[in-house]
Amino acid sequence: MTTQFQHLFTPLKLGSTTIRNRIVNPPHGTRMADANGEPTEKMAHYFAERAKGGVGLIVMAGSIVLPNGMSSRGIVTSDEKVIPGLRKIAGPVHGHGVKIFAQLSHQGRQVPSIHHRLPLWAPSPLPCPTLREIPKEMEAEDIAQLIEAHGRGARNVRAGEYDGVEIFAAQGYLLNEFLSPHTNKRMDQYGGSPENRMRLILEIIDRVRKEVGSDFVVGLRMNADDLTPGGLTIEDTREIATKIEATGKIDYLSISGGTGFRFPLWIADMASPVGVGAFAALAGAIKEVVSLPVMCTNGIRYPALAEKILANGQADMVGMVRPLICDPELPNKAREGRLEDIRRCIACNQGCLGRTQQGASLSCIHNPAVGQEKELGMGTLKPATIKKKVVVVGGGPAGMEAARIAAERGHEVVLFESEKELGGQVNMHSKVKSWTEFQEVARFLSHQVGKLGVKVKLGCKANVEDVEMEKPDSVVVATGSIPLRSGYSSFRPELSGIPGVEQKNVVTVTEVFQDRERIGKNIVLIDEDPHLQTIPTAEYLADQGKKVEIVTREVTIGRGLAASFLPSHYERLFKKGVKITPHSAVKEITGRTVTLFNIYTNEERKISGVDNVVLVMGNAANNELYRALKGRVKELYAIGDCVAPRIVDRAILEGNRVGRII
Repeated sequence: MTTQFQHLFTPLKLGSTTIRNRIVNPPHGTRMADANGEPTEKMAHYFAERAKGGVGLIVMAGSIVLPNGMSSRGIVTSDEKVIPGLRKIAGPVHGHGVKIFAQLSHQGRQVPSIHHRLPLWAPSPLPCPTLREIPKEMEAEDIAQLIEAHGRGARNVRAGEYDGVEIFAAQGYLLNEFLSPHTNKRMDQYGGSPENRMRLILEIIDRVRKEVGSDFVVGLRMNADDLTPGGLTIEDTREIATKIEATGKIDYLSISGGTGFRFPLWIADMASPVGVGAFAALAGAIKEVVSLPVMCTNGIRYPALAEKILANGQADMVGMVRPLICDPELPNKAREGRLEDIRRCIACNQGCLGRTQQGASLSCIHNPAVGQEKELGMGTLKPATIKKKVVVVGGGPAGMEAARIAAERGHEVVLFESEKELGGQVNMHSKVKSWTEFQEVARFLSHQVGKLGVKVKLGCKANVEDVEMEKPDSVVVATGSIPLRSGYSSFRPELSGIPGVEQKNVVTVTEVFQDRERIGKNIVLIDEDPHLQTIPTAEYLADQGKKVEIVTREVTIGRGLAASFLPSHYERLFKKGVKITPHSAVKEITGRTVTLFNIYTNEERKISGVDNVVLVMGNAANNELYRALKGRVKELYAIGDCVAPRIVDRAILEGNRVGRII
């Protein structure tokens, strides 16, 4: 074991149990339960993978005490039918020497009712600032039902052979709503004074402890600061923490912060002002007033930072959600000193928060095994029975992943890349100041390719003859895509080809990043991309002092992204002076004048003095080489954007799959 992590890999006693190290996989939604609110085999493989990777403790989320407290695809713990499924999860996790708890939660007003179609619950009938749906003010019988459901949930979790439960009273969800004066406007015994606002959480703690006994771990997740006007502050929560400890019925505290007032504050993206390890100081402030073990979560993306938080005495254990989604082997790799082999989370939130917010199950932008651990997880990659020579053309994410997997299976691999460095289109995004984390996708894959002995030919735009000269057994074409200079308008088909688009001052996204000296001061950016081309391109130009106006036919830019992504993107763009003009399309470009029209009213507007028009019109598959090679090589595969232009996680997934079948 490396000596770099003196604190991270020491055991810790939590109540009646001991965890083997201080790295915790904290609660996070996976959307992997079935439609009946029961655990699935997919969930069991997902959590077993994190246990196998060396984590000390798993706290499972998505375990809701009542159906009206769930957004979608979670486990209803108060129903005894979940017990067999819980055992199927606990068994494999315990088999790897890891403890597992289940979080008992009710999400209150911070979930949409579209899935369960029941009234939302809250202490007061105030809508969530994100979702805006009016909840029901809970009556006495509702409160009694909630307390009872927490008790039944805890009892069922213990029957499911778990090691503990964690009561969820943080991040603006139901119990935090009762605690906070910002959301609790009640005038009965559950509202008003701090003592009354604490009443419900204390009654739930009593009930849970009564159900599970003294030899079962009970923890509490709470906010250190609501970071919300009129909400709980650190002064309030330090007092709450001391009163919780005084009950003698809680074994640890898990510290977080934020509410739906600024969602998703606690799941900060790569450019969030909240920053890395943002709640460490707040956790430390709670730890100063209690003797209970304290867990710090949120934004702890690197083992070195986790070690520093422990060494500074700010926490006794650290929660790492997205880093363990991205690389479940992070603990083992850190313990062995293999830090360069860690697939580092880039906090892009596309595969994790983005997919779950859109109702799909959890994934990761550059770990294709997430949600497919049974097929693609640790131990599933088998050596090739027949060793082949494999030529991969294209050194973007798809090509590098195909080369990595093929080489790991024992094939001889040659990788052609036309540019002077590997990385493909992710290299463009990483040039944006707030998007530099994207370079990690290229760093991890290129490091693995080099480590595995892949022969890389940079600056070589391979043609048919170049490929055939290698005498390959298999060829993988991953030549990506090229930007379009025209788009299709469903509103005005006759304007799909914009007049003036071939002018010299009209450029594509690729040209913006390749030749910044060519770009003038005043920019009109035509947005026809639903994903992430427009936003970083506009930000890149604004960072150079350009005046940028985005023109889009849509209600908003980034329409293909989860809605929760947009506030942080908009905040950065607006602060940098970017103007966004929705409901508009470009009629024509004439010299330095761009004529727009409103797609609903046809009202026109002219923008004069435009130095450059930037086209974000989507891409076209660059598949010429693939088509030319058909029938000329033994095995031929096309992957990634050269099949159809998409986002990077699809490219990496296809690279992984083709590397396995060669």
